[in-house]
Amino acid sequence: MERYINPFIDYGFKKLFATEGNKDILISFLNAVIENTKDPIVDLTYKNVEQIGEFNGERSSYFDVFCQTSNGHQFIVEMQNSWQPFFKDRTLYYAAKAIREQNVKEAPALRKRAKEKKKRKKWDYHLNEVYLIAVMNFTFPDDEYGPEDYYHRVMLTDLDDQHVFYDKLTLIYLEMPKVGDVELDMNRPLDRWLKVLYMLWGDEDYPPELDEPVFRKLYREAEYARLTEYQQNTYESSWMRELDIYNQIEGGRILGHKEGLKEGREEGREEGRTESAMKIAQKMLDMGLDKDIILKATGIDLDIESQTNAT
Repeated sequence: MERYINPFIDYGFKKLFATEGNKDILISFLNAVIENTKDPIVDLTYKNVEQIGEFNGERSSYFDVFCQTSNGHQFIVEMQNSWQPFFKDRTLYYAAKAIREQNVKEAPALRKRAKEKKKRKKWDYHLNEVYLIAVMNFTFPDDEYGPEDYYHRVMLTDLDDQHVFYDKLTLIYLEMPKVGDVELDMNRPLDRWLKVLYMLWGDEDYPPELDEPVFRKLYREAEYARLTEYQQNTYESSWMRELDIYNQIEGGRILGHKEGLKEGREEGREEGRTESAMKIAQKMLDMGLDKDIILKATGIDLDIESQTNAT
């Protein structure tokens, strides 16, 4: 079993960043990501992560982390483990949800009090800043960015003269797989944070060159042995859900190349399932999971596979 919980698994991410006792960890991370040194975040309040649709048929949305700082700025932090179609659309939709949430409408029961003929102050559309931070355990497809470009800050910009047209909506994307292949600047808070997250994801020991209280606490909170039995079971269930999602996406991608083939379709499906399961098994092994757990989750016996490949 791994020594540290994986911060890219849903439960692991929320355990480390979305609990009241770890508020200082989240504050340090947010200040590093937005690189705000003039007006740093000093306190925040966790908000309801479920955003219910206002109209019939509109689905509810669930944020991984949703918080508001003492100066009114709102932050959504999303951890995404694998690429999904319309990923950019999803992040923009979530950011828009946070904007709409600022216009809290009165309950119907309160509206009846309009008989008192008291004028209600109309909302003047003054918005607080909204940040969406997407921590990605994958890279954008089609080489959209260069191999060393791992940090992307997106705002509404005038295309004619390139000035920022609207600065209250900021989308930030972190391509974590690139972090291990670039030379990080350890004087930059963001790079220090990304290195710590990258090493934690790889189940590596705490980097002694980054001896900071917040990082020591992060590693301490991530120790698997410190979890209760209930927390360990919840974490394992979260792992299995992630693997199911990954299996569906990866398997669908592989099988998609075989659509339209009438002959050998069943053989192609089985091959796709096996190839997908092998990729998942290897990923679990790289993260330090026990081979018995991998066998249970994927049906792949890595000892047999290694013997087969050797021959």
